[in-house]
Amino acid sequence: MGLPTRQDNSPRLIPDSKSLAHTFKQQDKADGNILVVEDEESLSEILEFNLHRQGFSVLLAADGLEACRIIGREKPDLILLDIMLPLLNGWEICRMVRSHQDQQISQTPIIMLSALGTEGDKLKGYDLGANIYLPKPYSIKEVVLQSRQLIEQRKKQAQLSEKLASIQKWFELQDHWQQALFHELRNQLTVISGMAEHISKNENLSDEHSNLFSEQISTSSHYLGSLAENYLLIRQVENNSGGLKAEALNLSDLFDELVNVFGMLAQQKSCSLDVSCHVNKVIHLHPIGLKIILSNLLENALKYTFLDGKIHLSATPRESHLDIHVCDDGPGIPYKERDNIFEKFYRGQDQKERTGGSGLGLYIARTLARAMGGELELMEHQGGNLCCFRLTFPEA
Repeated sequence: MGLPTRQDNSPRLIPDSKSLAHTFKQQDKADGNILVVEDEESLSEILEFNLHRQGFSVLLAADGLEACRIIGREKPDLILLDIMLPLLNGWEICRMVRSHQDQQISQTPIIMLSALGTEGDKLKGYDLGANIYLPKPYSIKEVVLQSRQLIEQRKKQAQLSEKLASIQKWFELQDHWQQALFHELRNQLTVISGMAEHISKNENLSDEHSNLFSEQISTSSHYLGSLAENYLLIRQVENNSGGLKAEALNLSDLFDELVNVFGMLAQQKSCSLDVSCHVNKVIHLHPIGLKIILSNLLENALKYTFLDGKIHLSATPRESHLDIHVCDDGPGIPYKERDNIFEKFYRGQDQKERTGGSGLGLYIARTLARAMGGELELMEHQGGNLCCFRLTFPEA
């Protein structure tokens, strides 16, 4: 396989080992990573030198199997591929690259450089997926220019694909948010309208039933208000990627508010809600953010605990942080799902049919906790039915 003949007017550079090493040392940042697959050493060195001089990083392979190993390991930006190679020829390499399951590899630009210069050979190369087919003798300058153009095109396509993926993800997220919100909105409005209609159509409704329906309407209305607060605050955190401003807060007063709301719901389910707050001083956290976190945890506890179950909310100051626990004696969370429960829109497989919900509660709670400088985690428990979440804030 002979060297390519001269087709440009620039002087041919065939460096010695010292000048080649010095040139390589000067390259601080490569414009792209090119794999040269060529079994003739002298031609491979010329390609390597001229490409490296133009700012590219160069990998060399002298046979087809070595080329495949390098492609899988390094994922080059472009492949200069000879066809007549030992062990595995260029046709087979091209076919394997284009059929690779990794999209980054399968879309790698390929320039075929071959002594096979018939029209049939060119068509076969293009049919197998080569971007450019240059028969020997070829111009080194053309190889360099074509390489640069293909690499730049690939970078632009990658940037465009990344932007499109980001836009698609954003639209999917908006769609998920809307579906979740509309689902919850419809459920609660159905409850409110049903209770109101029942009251209006039953003039002789007993005071007990009337109060029960009124409480249900009040509860659903409160839930819709909380849902709006959750949505607005969490979107603020997601859009700004910042923290939530801390304010002076009396934790005992906040716990009293939560008891007023969730205590009635616990009674309706014949559950006990025990609260213990050992924090006697004013703390500094975002009040609405903390209220939303605890409301979501208590709502989850009420949703999944058994009838006549027990729910416990507690706060304990530690040496360097504040500990808040929300625990219940419900069925707990299966071990296989524990890594997923804080993901957006995730709902446990066993609970999808048994309970309603949007799959946003725990995601919102952890996102707000982290925006406030804290952390929310599921605690490990051995034996028995128990689910306990720990909320921690450093020196609140």
